[in-house]
Amino acid sequence: MAEISVVIPTFNRAGLVPLAIRSVLAQTHPATEIIVVDDGSADRTPEVLAEFGPQIRAIRQENGGLSAARNTGIKAARTEWVAFLDDDDEYAPDRLARAVESIARHPKADAHLTNTAIVAEGSPDVDLFALRGMKTAPWQVVDRPLGWVLKGCFFAQSLVVRRQLLHDVGLFRKTFYEDMDMFVRLVPRRPWIIDDRPTLRLIRRGNTQAMSDDWRSKPIERCGALVRIHRECLALPDLTPGENGLVRNGLASYLFELGAARQLQGESTVARAHFAEAARTFGTIRPRLKAACAWIGGRPFVRFLQFMARRQKRFVR
Repeated sequence: MAEISVVIPTFNRAGLVPLAIRSVLAQTHPATEIIVVDDGSADRTPEVLAEFGPQIRAIRQENGGLSAARNTGIKAARTEWVAFLDDDDEYAPDRLARAVESIARHPKADAHLTNTAIVAEGSPDVDLFALRGMKTAPWQVVDRPLGWVLKGCFFAQSLVVRRQLLHDVGLFRKTFYEDMDMFVRLVPRRPWIIDDRPTLRLIRRGNTQAMSDDWRSKPIERCGALVRIHRECLALPDLTPGENGLVRNGLASYLFELGAARQLQGESTVARAHFAEAARTFGTIRPRLKAACAWIGGRPFVRFLQFMARRQKRFVR
């Protein structure tokens, strides 16, 4: 039976990380070990972790960010299989049991992934696969998972993977969208086994910020990371025409967003280069024309697009 180490990175979450840990301790199939990496917390996190005693392995390091904390946990793991959980999320009680059954059903597969329930207080849980429009089944074999990755179906917490494979592809990088970045590097290692049961509970709390959420205030870094990831996708071997179209459309969209962000920062020359490449990369006329108009119209046109987006959002509400 597969043995699984669960890696939980944490930073200044003394009030939340116990909930994540307890959700792992409550599993119907116990984790072989729970590794909690304290990424230089300045609150009571060390004392809180100490209260769990030998139930967990607590590792403290200087602050290095989410990817560095996950990598520390991977390197410390003693089992063949590794799973992840963020300090503000939780596992459903059968999360690891389903993963173990998936591994038993498909022993040659290196990556096993689960569906996610997005949980917000006062609202029904949202099934992520259904939200993304994906057709699902229990433990389905997916030979071409790139579309799933680029449509945002997975988080690092969705994954149970052979530890050696993570080392083979270079571990997590310090970047925005570090989860998608990792999954793109895992894509050539097919097939993936994807379970439709939402055994990961991604919890949206109104008064907290996730470790990887600072991208919201940094559009240039955010879009730049997505452009780089999509460029790397184009270098993947044996892309089908449909996959190539999906990647190129995503690349063009994020080039346009990156151009808009740089235009608003006053970097007109660089912005125009992004708009020009977006216009060449889009596969249909309408977005090409929008990119061309941005190339010609500059900041006033970008401001106009922002105004129209805000107006449409108010109208939809």
